[in-house]
Amino acid sequence: MKIRNLTMAVAIITAGIIIQQSQASPSNEGDNIFDIENYAWLAGHWTGDGFGGTSEEVWTKPKNGVIMGMYRHHDKDGKLVFYEFITLDKTGMKLKHFNADLTGWETKDKFMTFEMVEAQPNKLILDGLVYEKKSDSEMEVTLKYNPTGKKVETEIFNFKKTPGS
Repeated sequence: MKIRNLTMAVAIITAGIIIQQSQASPSNEGDNIFDIENYAWLAGHWTGDGFGGTSEEVWTKPKNGVIMGMYRHHDKDGKLVFYEFITLDKTGMKLKHFNADLTGWETKDKFMTFEMVEAQPNKLILDGLVYEKKSDSEMEVTLKYNPTGKKVETEIFNFKKTPGS
């Protein structure tokens, strides 16, 4: 009787350990694996619309797991409104805004983040921001933002890549 109870206790403990290990180490099947090289298509100079004016983005080729970008916006009259300095890596996108005179919007140690949600070869889905390659020379960027703190708005930017960039 004691041996049977001991055997039963060992079996229960072993089953518990196996269950804990399988919960602690989930299968990687279907996990979204980010490879920065899949987004080398971003590299170059892009011009498009957005916010009622002209938007420009310039992206570098991937290096050490990061793509660096810059953004510039002009209003409908061609007046420079603001800049952004951007980094993109497996965690998502970080950026800082600057006025036309290069004074910052965010404080010194702060920046805006868009966390990675899903990475597909021709589409980056970030929390509040989507980059989608439409062709080798066209991309669409969809931004969800809350300028007034009351209502989320959507802005769609249609970019064309400058030939040779």
